[in-house]
Amino acid sequence: MELIKLRGHTYYIPGATNIGVYRYKSGFCMLVDSGIDNTAGKRVLEALDSEKLKVKYIVNTHAHPDHFGADNFIRENHTGTLIATSKVERLFMENNSLEGIVFYGASPMPGLSARVVKGKETFVNIELSEGIVELGDKKFEVVPLCGHTPAQIGIVTEDNVLFCGDAFFSEEKLSKYPLPFLFDIKEQFKTLEYLLTTDYDYYIISHSEELIEDPKALIRKNIDNLNENIDIILQLLAQPLTREDLAELLIKRYNISMNVPQYFITLTSVSAFLTYLLEKESIHMDIIDGKMYFYV
Repeated sequence: MELIKLRGHTYYIPGATNIGVYRYKSGFCMLVDSGIDNTAGKRVLEALDSEKLKVKYIVNTHAHPDHFGADNFIRENHTGTLIATSKVERLFMENNSLEGIVFYGASPMPGLSARVVKGKETFVNIELSEGIVELGDKKFEVVPLCGHTPAQIGIVTEDNVLFCGDAFFSEEKLSKYPLPFLFDIKEQFKTLEYLLTTDYDYYIISHSEELIEDPKALIRKNIDNLNENIDIILQLLAQPLTREDLAELLIKRYNISMNVPQYFITLTSVSAFLTYLLEKESIHMDIIDGKMYFYV
């Protein structure tokens, strides 16, 4: 891993999860997210050590393990590190078993403890709200980017760089995961439409091997992806289907490789689309003979 300069004091460390870095003049830095586990955290610290940087803050965009899983390791190695996120994401970071409960609806079944679902519970020092926040002697802007999770945030540095977590996905990811993980479709539309009105010099998403050359075009492709999935679901619901029936058809259509976590990740996204379509009154729901059916 290496530290790549974007502009001014703003950098990033590319990897499986891209890590934002803001460099203070004091030799400290702020990270945006940390990676999935101790191994990722060690690589991040090696990149920072080569630049003689110590971590003062970690801002987590949201409470998925691939974004905060290395927080504890970094804080243990850089004593005094303060961890920040939004109020709702804090709840999940400090009680990460809730993630499996959200997926399963009860005490999580065996198989829902994989590291992509359950991270190490992490104490959060600072709750962030929308607007300007001062961390150290610098001001940053916190922007709400809900949809992928209940209360995902992005953070803007003074160099006009937005670190936006999983607010939208690269073409490579959309090709590999045409039904991406989403918690709230209505909020995801709002986030994408909001981002189209913004004008940052860089939009750093968490899972992309390259810097985004045309972020607005990619955001529009994410909107297209939502609409395409809605159209497919409406077509499939020409006949009444249970949520599990619909998930099965989408899994087969997109040839999604299955294990226990991936099944519930997919089922959650399907549920998000069903909620959105029910709220718009584009589909109907009935319970017949003990099963819940959805249909147009």
